[in-house]
Amino acid sequence: MFDYSTQQRTLEIGSVKIGGRPGLNSTVLIPSLFYTKDKLVLNEEKGEFDKSKTEETLNMLQGLSDKTGLPTMLDVVGPTCIAIDEYLRYLADATDFPLLIDGCDSAEVNATGIMTSMEAGFIDRVVINSLTPTTEDELYQVITHAGLKNALLLTFDAVSMLSSSKRVALAEELMKKSQDVGITNIMIDTGVMDIPTLGIACTTQHLLKNKYGYPVGCGAHNAVSTWKGLVSKFGIEAKTPALVGSNLMPVSLGADFVLIGPAKHAPVIYPSVAMIDAALSGILIESRERPEKPHPRFLIS
Repeated sequence: MFDYSTQQRTLEIGSVKIGGRPGLNSTVLIPSLFYTKDKLVLNEEKGEFDKSKTEETLNMLQGLSDKTGLPTMLDVVGPTCIAIDEYLRYLADATDFPLLIDGCDSAEVNATGIMTSMEAGFIDRVVINSLTPTTEDELYQVITHAGLKNALLLTFDAVSMLSSSKRVALAEELMKKSQDVGITNIMIDTGVMDIPTLGIACTTQHLLKNKYGYPVGCGAHNAVSTWKGLVSKFGIEAKTPALVGSNLMPVSLGADFVLIGPAKHAPVIYPSVAMIDAALSGILIESRERPEKPHPRFLIS
């Protein structure tokens, strides 16, 4: 089921391994911190946040990683240059998790995050989230200057929205451009806006793994956040299982990582993904392959 025509690439970013054949390496989960309306944030312009509650959240995520064997990266959302600087410096000291610089599509904020990471000495632990078809040349220049090696490519735009083949072509363009500026660790986000595009994103991730072998995944939770009829038709109690289901779909189909959305949802998503990882490891029994510890197969029973 997961026999690809290309050797699968396993990357190491910070302390995390990501990629490879499904069932061997654990799925990497990427919760978001400091997003719009995150209760941890006190002043989003100045990057002020509740450090005590943030520490509780980090401890919760570390505990889930330890219990399940699923590695964690953090999507660090910062709407301003001041905010992204404050958040990254704090998290680099407070945790060992790799950090995704998410400057809310602002080239200036993303550039600040990259430069902060370089100047503070943790550039090897950060991933730019993300390089897109509209990323400005100035940001690529900052990447070269800082020596950043890790990038998440978002293979999604208005033209490719409903076509997996067009998303693959877009990924190829972004891969070449990122490699030209020194990016060596490539992760590919196949892009989710709603329920139909979740299916297209999963098709695209399979095509890209088969052709190039880079780690792939998506922000599957967007399918639920844009589902207008969910609560009105099925009630608020349907939201949690829908959220879990959306995150399980790409993992079941071979994703190497999932951007799970707000960190507050981690307690229901980590055990669910761990179950799928343990089940996928069973596919390898006949070929006498075993995942390395720690892996959900050895931890969740």
